[in-house]
Amino acid sequence: MLRCRLAQVLVASGVLAAAFGANAGARAEPDAHSITPLDIRILRPASVVPATDGRHLVFEALISNFSPVPMTLATVRLGTVAQPAALARFEGAALTALLSRPGRPSGDGQPPVTIIQGNTYAAALFDVHLGDDAEVADLRLALTIAPFKPDLPDTTLNTAVAVPLDRATPVVVSAPVAGTGWVAFNGLSATSIHRTTVMVVDGQARVPERYAIDFMRLTGDGREFGGDQARNESWPGYGQAVLAVADGVIESVRDGFPDNVPGRPPAQKVTLDTIAGNQVVLRMKGGAYAFYAHLIPGSIPVRPGQAVHKGEVLGRLGNSGQSDAPHLHFQVGDGGHIAASDGLPFVFDAFTLLGVVADTAAADAGGAWTPSQAPQPRHGQLPAENAVTGF
Repeated sequence: MLRCRLAQVLVASGVLAAAFGANAGARAEPDAHSITPLDIRILRPASVVPATDGRHLVFEALISNFSPVPMTLATVRLGTVAQPAALARFEGAALTALLSRPGRPSGDGQPPVTIIQGNTYAAALFDVHLGDDAEVADLRLALTIAPFKPDLPDTTLNTAVAVPLDRATPVVVSAPVAGTGWVAFNGLSATSIHRTTVMVVDGQARVPERYAIDFMRLTGDGREFGGDQARNESWPGYGQAVLAVADGVIESVRDGFPDNVPGRPPAQKVTLDTIAGNQVVLRMKGGAYAFYAHLIPGSIPVRPGQAVHKGEVLGRLGNSGQSDAPHLHFQVGDGGHIAASDGLPFVFDAFTLLGVVADTAAADAGGAWTPSQAPQPRHGQLPAENAVTGF
């Protein structure tokens, strides 16, 4: 006699939803159950982060297909038990932008990112702008799957999963640099290279750069560089002091990596050990870690185990490691290694918002940025991507 467990029958036969009576118009009750082959895992609890462009709800979900049958995502809804799509609804182009497929080969001939092949997965990177009065309690994430078998209803609904919420307030830090005209390149957004980098370190998927910022200073006339672009000294941030953002103890220091030539490949082969170049890791009171990367070789005056105070000089902004122009890579995490940690939300206690660099390609080509607003004092916020700030 052929023996097969119930779950094997349901997954292999493709009658997942039909077997449990799902239909096109069905809406799951809070305590209802459904079977689909999609497993939804939240990487870390969602955080609400106050930023210069409003509140952001930030988290990631890994969506795995446990069947051999391709599943096509039609809609993703984020809301509450009472209002399933109150916060966001993703479909069409918005759904495509939400999803990524780490490890999938690039190029033509690949199926749409919304199609999750059998025994593969997709990553959904959420960065949802919240209204001032948006309710974020009892969060639920639900998926709508297109028909995957003849005679199924138009849509098959996966039971919504709870999204845990991190209710801790973001880490409050002071300025890592001083002066005006600092651009928060690759800062908080749904599409920045920091936000979309999922790294697997020590056997765990993490987003260490989830809230990271590449601080680059503009010249007095609003340009990234003045003079010869290939000279580090032409970039106004080069050599600027990098400051302790809080009282704490130096966790680790790396030094001795050469500065790169702007616009050229790194002088040092990029590995997990060299990616940050010359760096300082500060263990702050409370247990979070502040990371400073790409410093000038020989510019770091502090040593591991040394106690430092807020505002103390930790090094000089440079262009070492995986960097193509002088800037300070700054992030906060839950562990002492810049890649083997998970990015934590943080805010600056005080800064001035001067505007936003709307055209980064023009800025990279040497174009001048001009402010389009009066300076605005901000407190307890994180600069959003490409915001121009002063400290």
